Amino acid sequence: MVFARSKILMQDNCYEEEPGDVVMKYVGPNPQKLYDKIWELMKSVFNVPDSAIQEERYNWGKGETTEKFKASWMLYKTLDAFSYIYVKISISGEGNEESGNAMIRIKPYMRTEYPLDTVWQRSLFYEMLRVMWHKTFYSAKRDEYTEECRHLTVYMQRRLMDFFRELRETKGKGA
Repeated sequence: MVFARSKILMQDNCYEEEPGDVVMKYVGPNPQKLYDKIWELMKSVFNVPDSAIQEERYNWGKGETTEKFKASWMLYKTLDAFSYIYVKISISGEGNEESGNAMIRIKPYMRTEYPLDTVWQRSLFYEMLRVMWHKTFYSAKRDEYTEECRHLTVYMQRRLMDFFRELRETKGKGA
């Protein structure tokens, strides 16, 4: 992430086709366990520290028989001096140890930022050089980063699906 007062921001959805995000629905026992699992998976799949994840929203209510919950996070994975992966993840659901449901939404973006703080960076000549450098050298690198973003998102989706199966199996075993 570039820290600058003014900057050019280029944001691409990691998935070129619509809808551009991943939506997963879970129906089964213990959906509230997904909250902790998502936090763990964000750190391990995207290989980021706790400081790269910000929880935007957290709502948790406990009723007589069920728990209702809603949470969302933002995740930043720095790739180089100009580019990073930005992922928004949200979960909402309700349930108990016997049954419930949850919906998880993952929105991955690939972002590149160029600072425009100095007089030199705001000049027309600098902009021409930056555009030439970007088109000649950096656009291929951004394509690689976008592919990595897709790969990490699919990997997280697969790990969540494995955890869905694990949760359903625990109910079958009477746990």
